[in-house]
Amino acid sequence: MQNQQHVSFALNRLIVGGNHSFDLQDLLQSTSRTLSNLDFEHRHEVQRVERSRTDRVLKKQIVENLQRRHRERRQPYVMLITELQKHLSSAMLDELQAAG
Repeated sequence: MQNQQHVSFALNRLIVGGNHSFDLQDLLQSTSRTLSNLDFEHRHEVQRVERSRTDRVLKKQIVENLQRRHRERRQPYVMLITELQKHLSSAMLDELQAAG
């Protein structure tokens, strides 16, 4: 939970505190692509291990380690996507209220 608060704070500083305008939709798409690339890479690594002639017990341990590492690598991107979606929803609501 603390990491999510940190991501939210950092994202708020990035969006509100900077002199540059950021396209949140582009940032969301870019982050989603990065997450997809991580998932693709993980699937490839797991398949490679599963096809290998390594001992079955060792294979299981390797795959478990790969899965743990994959969860750790993707967590910050998932949190960032969640925060970006919140900010996009909030921005859309603000625009609807301003127009209405």
